[in-house]
Amino acid sequence: GEKFETELPIPKMDRVPIAPAIKDLSKATIACVTTGGIVPVDNPDRIQSASATRWGRYDVSKLDRLEGGVFKTIHAGFDPAAADADPNVIVPLDALRAYEKEGKIGKLHEYFYSTVGTGTTQGEAARMAREIIVHLKEANVNAVVLTST
Repeated sequence: GEKFETELPIPKMDRVPIAPAIKDLSKATIACVTTGGIVPVDNPDRIQSASATRWGRYDVSKLDRLEGGVFKTIHAGFDPAAADADPNVIVPLDALRAYEKEGKIGKLHEYFYSTVGTGTTQGEAARMAREIIVHLKEANVNAVVLTST
């Protein structure tokens, strides 16, 4: 070998330690976070459909499930038909409410958090994550169901 210098250096990634397992889910507060772009139909936070720089927080405290026509996906990276018809395929509110009623989880956080992952830079994703984490910590959330597409 000859020495060379690449024009495409591999970026250094943050190493995030794996969180310890939750010993008793029946006492845990669980939140939903998605990069699948599920939002109220009017997209009140104006989250972009690709290369997102925004995220939204949506109150589901009085909902047992997300209804199509009330919520939709704004994600540009996949066919939206299934997610628009049943947003629970991206944000599994219905399944988590059932677990809550059965006592399998302690409680579901009253909000879910959403953005779009397609084309979003690592820097923007990290910034949005840091902002969302503040809310999760304030609410004493123990675990997150993170769904993507």
